[in-house]
Amino acid sequence: MSVDVCSGNAAGRCSLEVGTIEKCSYPMEEIMPIVSELAWKYTGCDHSSVTYEKAQMLMEAVMYCIREDGRQEGNALVAKNVSAREAYEHGREIVKDKLMKLQTLYNELIPNFRDYGSMCLKDTVRKGIPAFLERYDFRYAPQETLRMLDYPILRAYGDLSGVSLVLNYLQDICLEQKFLQKMDNGYPGKILRKYHRDFEYLLENICEIVLQNMIGHIMLDKPLQETGFSQEELESLEEILADKTEEQIKAYLLRALERLTAKYYDNDDVMLEYLSGGLSDIVTRIKYNTENHCLEQLFVF
Repeated sequence: MSVDVCSGNAAGRCSLEVGTIEKCSYPMEEIMPIVSELAWKYTGCDHSSVTYEKAQMLMEAVMYCIREDGRQEGNALVAKNVSAREAYEHGREIVKDKLMKLQTLYNELIPNFRDYGSMCLKDTVRKGIPAFLERYDFRYAPQETLRMLDYPILRAYGDLSGVSLVLNYLQDICLEQKFLQKMDNGYPGKILRKYHRDFEYLLENICEIVLQNMIGHIMLDKPLQETGFSQEELESLEEILADKTEEQIKAYLLRALERLTAKYYDNDDVMLEYLSGGLSDIVTRIKYNTENHCLEQLFVF
């Protein structure tokens, strides 16, 4: 079955509905000419009749660019009564600009990139991001993410997709690299090996594992270079944490994290915000292990 996007009607019984994709503030009479033009180019300037699936894809492409225009902070066009075509064309330029930024950021990251033995991180950065850059179709399918980002990140990205999602994702990978590379070269690897003997194959965020261990040092005012926790130190940690609720522990850890970023990362607020995304899971584990008297499973090095 094919759709003539000039009319929005299918050769059979089907019609193209933007409502199934997302709500749009522009009327269909403004949207459909853009989709029709995109379909005409997609078919090699031959005709505007495409399959229903392709018509949906092109409709989503137009909507994605319009949404990118609306997301742009400080965008002068947002404050004006712009047409759908203006919003689409400006959003398309934003998409192209983000794609260039993604490529540049990747090129800057890769020479000094370290995976610390994590196969998931290695494959995501060495294979997943290049695959996205190679296959991403910013003209006709900018909304597609081409899911190859298996390495878990410490924050959610809401409804982001396409290059917006991948650019945010890679920026967070860069933050993690900055966090880990500030340490002695062997420190993260030693923590990971103590955490799990087969950590190379874990689908876990390695930054969170390292941060969790560092928090033990911070709570005891123990220098990071003084590795390992004695039984006495673990008992002191348990005393500190024993009478605290999860909310109190999280507030305590946030203050510890603020001290960490202030001392070692020049009060980097962006890093503080990112690392804070891992605190909820860390708090849950700390609370459980405190109650079961097994903090040595968390603070390992």
